[in-house]
Amino acid sequence: MERVAAFWKQPSSAYRNFQLVFTFLSLNFIIPALSYAIAPQIAAEQFHKINSLLGGVPYTFPEEMSRMWRYLGAANVMTLGLMCFMLQINLRKFKSILIPLCFLKGYNALLFLIGFLTAPEYRAFLGIALFDFLTTGAFIFFAGKAIKEIEPLPDNILVPRPGLQPSV
Repeated sequence: MERVAAFWKQPSSAYRNFQLVFTFLSLNFIIPALSYAIAPQIAAEQFHKINSLLGGVPYTFPEEMSRMWRYLGAANVMTLGLMCFMLQINLRKFKSILIPLCFLKGYNALLFLIGFLTAPEYRAFLGIALFDFLTTGAFIFFAGKAIKEIEPLPDNILVPRPGLQPSV
């Protein structure tokens, strides 16, 4: 309980908020990446539901049947999860990872936007593009703010400590 209190009361609210958001983002990538690889029908059903809710026409392409693209997508999403987790472990040391993280997610958003513009009847593409642009913005906002705020602070007052260092 003392550790939880220390987390909430630490001197860097930006670092605390970064840790909370990036925990969510890490899980948001790692769990679906496993699903894409071993239970693709779950992702396909979610895509169909989103597309339907947004008024799109039925998406009849059997994406979940393509192992090559599914595995490639799962690996990319797992990489996003790994990069988020590495930033959580040590934001100071791994801050340069923010560049490929934003590039990968931003490029994905751009591709879905292009997909929507070329096939507007599949409205889920627009929803995914907007969500991915928002996610990229969250990377920049929360990590950027935390990087600036913790710059003058010593590691020993941050909770969790960068690099999984034990508390003293």
